[in-house]
Amino acid sequence: MQYKISELAQKAGVTKRTIHYYISKGLLMQPEGSGVASTYDDSHLERILLIKKLQARYMPLNKIREYLLEGKDIDCGADTKDNFSSRQNEKTQFTTSSADIYMRENICNIFEIHYTQENAQKYKYIIENVRKYVEKMLED
Repeated sequence: MQYKISELAQKAGVTKRTIHYYISKGLLMQPEGSGVASTYDDSHLERILLIKKLQARYMPLNKIREYLLEGKDIDCGADTKDNFSSRQNEKTQFTTSSADIYMRENICNIFEIHYTQENAQKYKYIIENVRKYVEKMLED
């Protein structure tokens, strides 16, 4: 099926701006044609839905792009999103099929940071300072 950008955006549940952004970052293929005559197909829709699914699992866009370009399998765990509650200073981890293990830390229910487990040790003091800074800002 062929879609205009507004139709694709509506079907995928994203904005037209998001579609243009995904194209500019290499996450989505260029449409057929150009300007107002450009059209998108079901492969564009499927790709956007996959990107949204991976984002819901807290995978950063740069990693999503890497996996899409390399065609790697992604294993974020079926219950990854369900493990994330709204508790303050919650720390959770998720993995990809590579050796990377990502940490997701919720600070005071308003700020979230993501980092690899490797970087958790490497930048331990920076991460701790960010946490303290956010908590202090909320006290003021």
